[in-house]
Amino acid sequence: MGQRRGAPYGGGVDLLAACRVLVQVDERGSVTGAAGALGVAQSVASRRLAALERHLGATLLERRSRRSVLSAYGRDLVPTARRLVALADELELDAERARLRPLTVAVPDTCADRDLAAVAAVARGAGLHVELLPAGPADRADLVARQAVRVGLLAVPADGATWRTPLGAAGGRRTGSSPLRLERLRASRSPRGGALAGARLRTTPEDEVPHVRDVLVRAGAAAGLTPGQLPVDRSRTAAVAGVLADGDLLLCSALEADDLGLAWRPFAGLGLARGHRLDGESADDVSALRDAAGAQLAGALGALGALGARRG
Repeated sequence: MGQRRGAPYGGGVDLLAACRVLVQVDERGSVTGAAGALGVAQSVASRRLAALERHLGATLLERRSRRSVLSAYGRDLVPTARRLVALADELELDAERARLRPLTVAVPDTCADRDLAAVAAVARGAGLHVELLPAGPADRADLVARQAVRVGLLAVPADGATWRTPLGAAGGRRTGSSPLRLERLRASRSPRGGALAGARLRTTPEDEVPHVRDVLVRAGAAAGLTPGQLPVDRSRTAAVAGVLADGDLLLCSALEADDLGLAWRPFAGLGLARGHRLDGESADDVSALRDAAGAQLAGALGALGALGARRG
């Protein structure tokens, strides 16, 4: 009998199913009543009890007149069997709650609400309930590191990114459609310096990351711009206010410029780009989100290859 107790439960007995029958026999007074309560055939309930008897090496049922009742040994097992069944039911409830728990995702706060809504809607259609939390790049990385969110769309160098988004300059008025050279922003005392001479190129927190900011500062110095012409604003709202009030330019993607109603131009000779990739504690969470709504995430970022289908 000791050897039987050490046997794996997969060896011919479904312990939980058998315990359910055992508990119901105790409550209903018969195998027939137990089978009805569990919604199985009486023969199935009997086989489950028989398998448990073989596994335990003891008799669970006694034949009395025309029906079978629990033996003294069987009755002794009922309290433990009842606890096992209750724990199994609780486990199933917890599993269902876990399935319904939203997948929290930290996303760039530069993404438009309608594009994030498209991400959430498509993910939901794939059976994935996501909760999108807009935040700046440093905050997103911190949220992922602290496991305050399950997945984060992190800012990374473009050459190692899943999604790459080209950056350009956007202004409140159109000053041309050709690629912009930073030299055109250089301050000039000559009236022929042009409308952009001396203008500032404002940066938002999303681009205050080394792989973007450092490249821009070096390129600005090479073009003869002063450090004051490359300010970093504390918010995108403040940066856009400077664009509208002072005639400055905003470092941003074409998608952002479109959302903000600004005229966008790419850079000439300066391959500035944002890079983003998903990261999280669970590789399964990352894969599930990418598989369910990767195209919509690319659209929300304005990444290469996504602009045409962004609002489809």
